[in-house]
Amino acid sequence: MSLSADFAFTQGSLQDYADCARRFELRYIQRLRYPAPEVNQILEYEERIRQGNRFHKLAQQHTNGIPAELLGRSLADEPELARWWQDALAGGLDDLPPQRHAEVTLQTPLGGQRLVAKYDLLALAPGGAAVIVDWKTGERLPARDVLERRLQTVVYRYVLAQAGAHLYSGPIPPERIRMDYVYVARGAQRVSFVYSAAQLAADEARLLEMVGAIGAAAEFPLTEDARRCKYCTYRAFCDRGDAGDLRDFESDEADEADEALDLEFDQIAEIEF
Repeated sequence: MSLSADFAFTQGSLQDYADCARRFELRYIQRLRYPAPEVNQILEYEERIRQGNRFHKLAQQHTNGIPAELLGRSLADEPELARWWQDALAGGLDDLPPQRHAEVTLQTPLGGQRLVAKYDLLALAPGGAAVIVDWKTGERLPARDVLERRLQTVVYRYVLAQAGAHLYSGPIPPERIRMDYVYVARGAQRVSFVYSAAQLAADEARLLEMVGAIGAAAEFPLTEDARRCKYCTYRAFCDRGDAGDLRDFESDEADEADEALDLEFDQIAEIEF
């Protein structure tokens, strides 16, 4: 069994493989949908997802020209979301480059495959800074070194450097790229990562190694770290126990949805090298 002909790698699918090869197999090769809940508190979790989706929509509408004040008035009955919105506005949109693109998707070739990234917000100043903004609505803030190792940090910066030239009016020097995670449920706290040519080369080597290993794999073993299974929706296939508690859930909920299953590839901007 192998990947479908139209498969494209994303930060989500690569993170799944890094966390558990068996999960990758079940999700992207066998293409099984979610057989088990991620957490015990299903209704509360669904409300978090709804709020996360709602916030991302607000941010997209604002980028596309709808005034922030008008959007804020629509949140009269949603005080928590209104607080997130106000904190996000106060916490750092003004210092971003002026050319902004919300919910844009880019792809670049990688090892005979496609690597795709969907961005919450790209803020660019052609010839100047190129800033990736990723909104996070989860309540927990991971350690900086954990965020730095995440495949999202790796993939998003790499893809922008490789495929963002048409947005930047020319190739983007890696040193001009910055990625900002903005945690709106924590007062819009920002965690930033710059980039470099050396880091791009290291990221490319890491990504090529992962894609090559997946393509050559005859088996996809189950992770030995059972802690990863508490919030995995495929644990029923592996006899790995019950769902975990929402209070300890460290995922970014709706912020990192399953792009690999849902992307419409005719809407993807592609740059070939």
